[in-house]
Amino acid sequence: MFKYYLEIIKPRIIIGNIILLIGGFFCFLGDFFNFFLFLYTILGTSLVIASSCIFNNLIDREIDARMCRTRNRVLVKKLIKPIYVYILGFFLGIVGIFILGILVNFLSMLLSIIGFIIYVCLYTIFLKRKSIYSTFFGSFSGSLPSLIGYTAIHNTIDIVCFLLFIILVFWQMSHFYAISLMYLEDYKNANLPLFPILKGVKKTKKHIFYYIILYIFFSFFLMLFINFNYIFIFFISIFNFYWLYLSYLNIKSNNYYKFSKKIFYFSILIIVLFNIFICINSKF
Repeated sequence: MFKYYLEIIKPRIIIGNIILLIGGFFCFLGDFFNFFLFLYTILGTSLVIASSCIFNNLIDREIDARMCRTRNRVLVKKLIKPIYVYILGFFLGIVGIFILGILVNFLSMLLSIIGFIIYVCLYTIFLKRKSIYSTFFGSFSGSLPSLIGYTAIHNTIDIVCFLLFIILVFWQMSHFYAISLMYLEDYKNANLPLFPILKGVKKTKKHIFYYIILYIFFSFFLMLFINFNYIFIFFISIFNFYWLYLSYLNIKSNNYYKFSKKIFYFSILIIVLFNIFICINSKF
């Protein structure tokens, strides 16, 4: 039974978002490191993200049942009673919000609430089923963990915080569009108005390329504000431009699944390295 509850909180999504949070936390950290603040920020944010994933699973049961990659999920197969899942979702969300509000700061708590509302209400309930631009608005919530980490330390929203947000929006757009191409037939079966379904594969591949260019541009722009180490800039540049090259090959190729899969997995490597370098750079 425990594994069923573990599945519905989507641990991989939580881990991915915590990587973003850690990067934001260590950005401009300085010499002072508050371990307990770090722990409370991760714990509170993880619980809010887990709650949002639970409600996403509950709301999307009908859609998941029509898709090959999701039709065996716990709630689709009715392995847990929905009432128990609702209770768990509310409990985790409330506890996470209180941890952030009491043990971190009000701003970080507010950002977590905004992220929850965007992901569960705006994206999952409304836009996902009705709008071609659902992914764009959904990327806002996925970019907020980095801001939560940053505001946990600085308790303010400044130019660095804003740039982190913009960078992650563009990263997520390229990342999510690659996913949509990988599972295009699944999304068609679910009858979702996704960009590649309504605008076409060719246009989607071009948009991935454009979003990666914007990601690279704003990443370099951010480095001007946080005095990035030149060695890190060199290595990041190699990975960034190879990612861009993969997206260029995707435009030229007819095998969009093959290259979209490469773009997807490389995007994960890109964002992990980006946040690792931010963390290490804070000590130089």
